[in-house]
Formats: sequence, structure tokens, C-alpha cells
Amino acid sequence: MEERRQEAVGKWLGIAVFVVGILLLALVFFLAYRDIVGESGLLTLGSSGGRPVTEVVWILVVRVLFLFLMGYLASVIAARGIAMYQASREG
Repeated sequence: MEERRQEAVGKWLGIAVFVVGILLLALVFFLAYRDIVGESGLLTLGSSGGRPVTEVVWILVVRVLFLFLMGYLASVIAARGIAMYQASREG
């Protein structure tokens, strides 16, 4: 009986971690969309008259790296949730 309860807890914990990872991925996609088309987004970044080109490129590189890092970490979290779920089903 105790083993069945632990399997159920592992199953639901795996699903919860997976959902958190998917929500984080959705947040990353939203942030990327906002950065591209927003008022201070990447499309308007190049038309900023007072900034030097190197500063604009640096801002662009940092934003892209942060978005990539957040997306990668969110996908790792989602993958851990799937792994936890599968491990609970295998017993």
C-alpha cells in the first residue's frame, strides 16, 4: 500500500514539475515576443539615434543570450518532470 502511494506522489510530482517547465517556456516565448515587437524591443533598438552601434549590438547579444539560457533551463525542468513521471510509472 505504501509503495502505491509513493508511486502516486511521484507521478503527480513529475506532472507538476513538467507543467512548471512548460509555463516557464511559455514565459520565455512571451518575453522574446515582447523584446522583438515591444516599444523598447529589438525592432526599435536599431533606430535609437543617440546610441552607438556597439552598444546596440551588445544589448542585442545580452538579450538573446538571456532568452536562450532561460529557454534552455525551462526545457531542462520540463524534461526532469517527464523523467520523474516515467520513473514513477516503471516502479
